[in-house]
Amino acid sequence: MPTTKKPQTLRGKVALWASVLVVFVVAILLILIVVKPSGQPEPSGPVAVETPKNEGGCNVPAGDISSKPAMPKDLRWNAEKGWTWPVSDTYGPTKTKDGFPACFARSPLGAALTAVSMNAAGNLINARKAGEFYGIDSPGKEVLLAKTPDKAAMTAPPSFSGFIVDSFTGNEASITLVVATAASNSGYAGLPLTFQWVDGDWKLKILDDGSTFVGQPPVPVKGGFVEWSASNG
Repeated sequence: MPTTKKPQTLRGKVALWASVLVVFVVAILLILIVVKPSGQPEPSGPVAVETPKNEGGCNVPAGDISSKPAMPKDLRWNAEKGWTWPVSDTYGPTKTKDGFPACFARSPLGAALTAVSMNAAGNLINARKAGEFYGIDSPGKEVLLAKTPDKAAMTAPPSFSGFIVDSFTGNEASITLVVATAASNSGYAGLPLTFQWVDGDWKLKILDDGSTFVGQPPVPVKGGFVEWSASNG
């Protein structure tokens, strides 16, 4: 499978932790940097989308595997209890397994769709069970689950803005999930995540200490990431 070279990622020097209300949601990753509400409007036209029921294997088409994949024409917004997140009937989630969104495209876009669905499921369904479902079996996963509550208290759902493809090999996808926040100079905060292709779907790689990345979180800027939209141009 072709390999996408690692593009330049935008890593800010601003330490968000000191100046922002940071909520650590220990679901799957889940250090979702949920800061105070951004004041930006939620994605237009969110609609409730039912994920098809589990019918066996995934067999999802890969689609665009470039570092800046075009948005699928069927991209739309799922909505539940104040949360909105992008989904695609073609690239994922295309089924549910054990009650969780599953079966995503073997591509950077598929990994990014996994990330947002994983975050939403961890908060709307069950954080601990989401960690069990999406996390790769490892010592780090056990550390994470040991401190993961069933339900994680949150001040407000994040506004998913887009993602950065840090690297992609077909068997592993490293992305930075971008959320909107009024707390950074750029208006955005990033959460680095690495997924591996396991048994026909993306699963989250967790470090031995239970985290998903080391160092300071990225501070993306407008134009420096792929935005969730009906068109990429």
